[in-house]
Amino acid sequence: MDQRDSKPEVTVEALEAEIADLIDDPVLREEWLNTRIPILESKTPKSYFNTPSDRARLMQVVLEMKFGEMA
Repeated sequence: MDQRDSKPEVTVEALEAEIADLIDDPVLREEWLNTRIPILESKTPKSYFNTPSDRARLMQVVLEMKFGEMA
């Protein structure tokens, strides 16, 4: 696959920054990170930090939440 066609990898730092922007309160943010979320196959958001593909999926969900693209 040509690198020009691939999306840049979502870093842990970028993901943490988007989540912090979405949920200001650190206590609520930590609670959300440890809550099983149906759209994430009933896994916790924190469990999606481990692989590039999981981080990309979590970033997609966070951005959808941030911009109101999900119910």
